[in-house]
Amino acid sequence: MIEFKEISADNLCFAKNVFETSFPIEERPPFDIILNSRDKTVFHFNIVYIDGNPVGIFSYWTFDKFSYVEHFAVAKKYRNNGMGQMIMKHFLSGITQVVLEVEMPATAMAQRRIDFYKRLGFDTNPHNYIQPSYHNDGNTLPMIIMSLSPLSASTFAEVKQCLYSEVYHAECIAENN
Repeated sequence: MIEFKEISADNLCFAKNVFETSFPIEERPPFDIILNSRDKTVFHFNIVYIDGNPVGIFSYWTFDKFSYVEHFAVAKKYRNNGMGQMIMKHFLSGITQVVLEVEMPATAMAQRRIDFYKRLGFDTNPHNYIQPSYHNDGNTLPMIIMSLSPLSASTFAEVKQCLYSEVYHAECIAENN
């Protein structure tokens, strides 16, 4: 049985370890910001349990028109056995629109992530997207937005603006369109 449980004192070390070992620093905010400085009515950071055992982390935002998966990782010892796919399918049941960011396919691992989400029904969107810095240092990252349903240019612009303002607290980023 798959369960999403809020972070507590009992699973805090597990969550921090999986979070900090699964994402490079430029792709994650400081851990204390996640725990203390986000609006918990729209932001959810959970430990994923399967049959009572903690196996990963899953953070997401719920907005009016879509949900945004910010961070999803399975602990190293549980990877490559289908758990990630089971967890994501569990999350997606009953949700009509989900978006997430993925790295550009410049490495084999980045391409594997894109392929993983494609197998789950996500599509890449052709619109330019730059991830603002989590650390207010001006270091942005070109990323790809994937979604369950293709995004028109106008819907993509709305999604991007929502992510920039609500998740990153950033103004528009200069992009080459």
